[in-house]
Amino acid sequence: MNQNLNLESFVNRLYEEKKFPVDLEKEVINQIKSDLLDQLENRVNAVIIGNLSPENLEEFNILLDADTSDDKMQEFFLTAIPDLSQLIATELLVFKQTYLA
Repeated sequence: MNQNLNLESFVNRLYEEKKFPVDLEKEVINQIKSDLLDQLENRVNAVIIGNLSPENLEEFNILLDADTSDDKMQEFFLTAIPDLSQLIATELLVFKQTYLA
């Protein structure tokens, strides 16, 4: 959940940096931010899944089936992918550069 709040803050900053017209309707702004958040979550998830070993991928599927808590999942990912924070930071930077280009 904390990760999601960080991604929402990141999306809000991206929206501001993109310099959309100030007269956009609130509904349009919310849809843009929602779409950005979906894209960003998909890219971060792809980084995570793409960096799991086959053994860890099997364990991940077991945790998913067991409806494991977010905290336990986060702990699993940090153990399974020691440089996860750096990988996600790199992906956020690439996403930002692509979006603002």
